[in-house]
Amino acid sequence: MRAGWRIYAIWACFAARLLFYATMLPLWEGFDEWSHFAVIRIMATRGVWLVPRDAPIPRDVAESLSLVPVSKDVRDYLPAAVTQDVFWTLPIEERVRREVAVRNMPAAWRHEDGSRSLQAYEALQPPLYYWLMTPVVRLLDGWSLAVQVLAIRWLSALLASLAVPLIYLVARAIFADSFVSLGCAAVAALMPQWALDVARVGNDCLSVVLFTGMLWLGLKLVEEGPRLRWAAALGTVLGLGLLTKAWFLTALPAVALLFVWLAKGGRIGRAAKVCLVAGGIAVAISGWWYVHNLTATGTLSGLSESVMLRRSGVAEIAAGALQVPWIRAIDSILLSHLYFGGWSRLGVRSWMVHLFYAAILLAAIGLFRVRWRPAAGWLLAVYLAFWAGQLYNVVLISMSKGVATSMGWYLYAAIAAEVVLCVAALRAILPEKAGNWAVAGGVFLFGLFDLYTMHGVAIPYYTGMIRHKVSGGLAGLHAADFQAVGVPEALRRLTVFKGVSEPVLLGLWIAYLLGTTALVLAGFIGSSPENRRDILS
Repeated sequence: MRAGWRIYAIWACFAARLLFYATMLPLWEGFDEWSHFAVIRIMATRGVWLVPRDAPIPRDVAESLSLVPVSKDVRDYLPAAVTQDVFWTLPIEERVRREVAVRNMPAAWRHEDGSRSLQAYEALQPPLYYWLMTPVVRLLDGWSLAVQVLAIRWLSALLASLAVPLIYLVARAIFADSFVSLGCAAVAALMPQWALDVARVGNDCLSVVLFTGMLWLGLKLVEEGPRLRWAAALGTVLGLGLLTKAWFLTALPAVALLFVWLAKGGRIGRAAKVCLVAGGIAVAISGWWYVHNLTATGTLSGLSESVMLRRSGVAEIAAGALQVPWIRAIDSILLSHLYFGGWSRLGVRSWMVHLFYAAILLAAIGLFRVRWRPAAGWLLAVYLAFWAGQLYNVVLISMSKGVATSMGWYLYAAIAAEVVLCVAALRAILPEKAGNWAVAGGVFLFGLFDLYTMHGVAIPYYTGMIRHKVSGGLAGLHAADFQAVGVPEALRRLTVFKGVSEPVLLGLWIAYLLGTTALVLAGFIGSSPENRRDILS
């Protein structure tokens, strides 16, 4: 069965979902969003290619942080700011004053520095994403801050949506059944935390596309042998990825393993040539950035934790790893991978997370029963290498900041490998008939999970229906909470500080619902062999 229009339909559904996520999310609620945007703005207004990591953010961005509702983390170093929990308890006159103040900020503030205490710390990231977004901000120079942010969010969301057809291609290299491959793309398209991660101003939207493209190109080399065209493409994508996000460094061991694999069967000379082509192109594109990091910070990645520990030796790092409470650290990674919300740390009920934990455990067991063809083996190598990078990041954060954790949403860079390996493992361990429904089960669970987190957690919190409890957990939504705000007022509140009208937001919400429902229904219709013959042939 040829995928044809079906993969484009899944792609369209995902894009519709992301556009609503990008519009629903409050200003600066995305992880480090204001700092990512500040880097773009400084490049756009001052004509610089690289921004110093200690550069103050533009004045309008700094002023907005004191006016819009922000997360507790931001409020901790901005005492004048108010959190989402507090904002909707303010008198309506005060809320209107803040909204008018943000809308009417002088255009000259875009070119002025804000407080030196607020720095564009995301300038430590590789610059490719910011270079791509800079022309957009220049074109929108006459528009408000809210419109500029929303435009970058929409563009980032559409860019991230390119990952879905690439996930299908990765799955198609592993599975003979096109339906299973389409199902893998649909499962990924329904994950709520992935949507929250890429539907904001930030470089994750580009890096996940490049990482998925790298996976597919590596699989093409495994399938077709050491061909120069695939090696050149792999080197280009790897170089662009290294110029987008430092987590691409985790792929280097797996890429090296790929070329060792290609050298089997006496093709050593050809594999070496392919390796030199791919490596040379990647270094030519991105090597200068890592030389810059070594010169400026004494570290390869340039990330803040690495800089703080740059004088620590291997023995000290190893000793730090022994002090990490690993069960708690891995639990925090999985929790923030499944659903963390935005910067306000919304979270969900523990039983929901444990339901997914059961599926993860079952898939982990199933990995031991998978028949490891070279393509699947390389996919596993990349995924394990990425996890090794996550665990190393746990050690760095634990030693530098005293918290044993890492950001689970980083794992969405390797979402294609994760979903494909999980489906392969479940199909290997479950009885044949149950295995045929493994994809549909994933689609159904993530579809329900997404609808719940959007309508039972995110929207109620961002419109003031629910708030954090004293204990730190999020209060549950009750009928009285919903009735106190109502649908029209909730819709209006979601447009505050956005630069978007209520009819536009309503239209995007309807498109989101249709896209989500279509993905869930498609998973069930296609799971039956009889339906697949009738509908997907």
